[in-house]
Amino acid sequence: MMESMRNLAKTFVAKIMLGLLVVAFGLWGITGVAGSAFESIACIVGFCPSDLAQVGSVTIKGDEFTNMMQRQIRNMAQQTGQALTLDDARKMGVNAQVLDAMIAQAAVTQSVKKLGLSVSDKDLQSDLISNKQFQDKSGKFDIQAFRSALANSGLSEQQYFANQRRVHTEQAIVNSASNELALPKTLSDALNQYEGETRDVKYFDVTATAADTVAPTDADLQAQYQKNPATYTAPEYRTGVVMVADAATIASAQKVSDDELQKAWEQHKGEFGTPEKRTIIQLSFKSVDDAAKAKARIAAGEDIMKIAAENGLKESDILQTEKLREDFLDKAIGDAAFALKEGEVSEPVQGALATALLKAVKVIPAVNPTFEQSKAELTQKVQLEKAKAALQEVYNTVEDARAKNLKLEDIAKTQGLNLIVVPPISASGQNPEGADISATISPEALKAMYTSDVGVDNDAIQVGDGFIWYDVRSVIPSALKPFDQVKDKVTADVVAARIRQAAIDKAKAIVTALQGGKSLDEAAKDASATVKTISALKRNQQSEDFDGRELAAAFSVPDQGFAFSAGGDGKSARIMQIVKDTMPVVDMKNSDFTKARDQIQGGFINDLQSGLVDDLKKSAGVKLNNDLWKLVNNGEAPAVE
Repeated sequence: MMESMRNLAKTFVAKIMLGLLVVAFGLWGITGVAGSAFESIACIVGFCPSDLAQVGSVTIKGDEFTNMMQRQIRNMAQQTGQALTLDDARKMGVNAQVLDAMIAQAAVTQSVKKLGLSVSDKDLQSDLISNKQFQDKSGKFDIQAFRSALANSGLSEQQYFANQRRVHTEQAIVNSASNELALPKTLSDALNQYEGETRDVKYFDVTATAADTVAPTDADLQAQYQKNPATYTAPEYRTGVVMVADAATIASAQKVSDDELQKAWEQHKGEFGTPEKRTIIQLSFKSVDDAAKAKARIAAGEDIMKIAAENGLKESDILQTEKLREDFLDKAIGDAAFALKEGEVSEPVQGALATALLKAVKVIPAVNPTFEQSKAELTQKVQLEKAKAALQEVYNTVEDARAKNLKLEDIAKTQGLNLIVVPPISASGQNPEGADISATISPEALKAMYTSDVGVDNDAIQVGDGFIWYDVRSVIPSALKPFDQVKDKVTADVVAARIRQAAIDKAKAIVTALQGGKSLDEAAKDASATVKTISALKRNQQSEDFDGRELAAAFSVPDQGFAFSAGGDGKSARIMQIVKDTMPVVDMKNSDFTKARDQIQGGFINDLQSGLVDDLKKSAGVKLNNDLWKLVNNGEAPAVE
């Protein structure tokens, strides 16, 4: 999880450096040189208390940095589906990256101010109208879509256009470093050939077993054990107790009177049973007259599906299976469909959206159970609702008991709550024997146990509609396992490594023989293997037959050359011969070429634009309020240029 978070953070910074993060909504901006004369005098020496950084005449406020950090944390959490705390983000260096990005944009803003760049209202309006985000299905500008987006983002039209004006001028500065950039023809041709080159390959596989290796001695095992301590080190384990109070846990203890059941029945009886459903054929026509003619043909004995076929329609186009009345978008169509008897065809129905004939293929009647039939399910529903309301009282009672230093075991017993005694468990949810026991407790409780310690009075965790209390009872430190305990694994590791090497050695020897004049077919026969052929291999197109290692080997030798690659299973190797090498005709429209070209060109653009921004930062001059940084981030300030 943390690695994916880190990758997102890197992507985020790269996008800002390229001026690509800025979008129509949710924009962040730099304060600039606003401020009263009094503030200017008060801040003439050092920083104003709220100023985090100064880039030329552009100021980055502390609260702007905080807001940007929170927005980035939310974005990363949404993209990974994992919660991310501010402390997690700091450990990953997101705070320093956000600061660097804001300084970069401030440097660009400073350049815009210095050059006096601007964008006309006419250009901004033209850009707005052409923005697909605000167009209807016909491609026309939709003012309601625009206003809805403004409302969702909390921006006024004036703020939107001000942001867009800033976006355009800042992008103009950044893009000036790479305008009209094109790859040299020599590089383009080489890239086209690299991406488009194909090879036909003959190959066969050899395997090795333990019989092809020398059994490891005790000295070999000791050497493996001592050289790879991390492989044989047990992780930290913790034990504890977890107590859960949620609505489901305490529901059965909730008492429900007959009056409460009757009231609940009146409120919820529509939720019990199942509503009527129908399978309907809906055949639409251009006019009522066309529908009436079709109705007459059906009345005379023709099949409705024959008429549908004449109109180029299949059964799947006109059959609506087991639909509720409200599933029909057109109310008139839905009402007519539910007025038919099973097998009956309607008269022409003129709805708001279409004119149609309807046939009721199947009618599934509604099931409406009585109060007595629903009583047990209704009781559980009411108990659950009462339990949700009672949870806060349970929480208060538990907290009062904990304040009196009562153990969770005693509280669970008196309150009738679920108590889980957690056996030794690693942070990844395994026990000392390596079995997965993560289902023992919730992920939230396991994570919390590894952020706490023995003797700590932990706050309850709120999960969903309930609460979790937990105590860490013991910590078993990570330690190197005794050799005798892991001897079998050490032996298996040594043998596996030797089998892998034996397969590679076999392949090397065969390739040497092939290079000496032996034929591939003869070598395969000696190895009791079958020669196979694969055509039109490309270096970047992995498949079940050829993985990345094998492709790299196949493209590492010249035409008619021999190569080998270790197998992914750890006990095989592949011997191959290149029997045909085809270089492509230069095709600038080839999708593989354009993808690779865009990737390389994007790298050039990134370097050029990043270099420009770095120069702008140096030219503007950057000053950081170290005291405010320490206050906001609980750590030393990063170096800034």
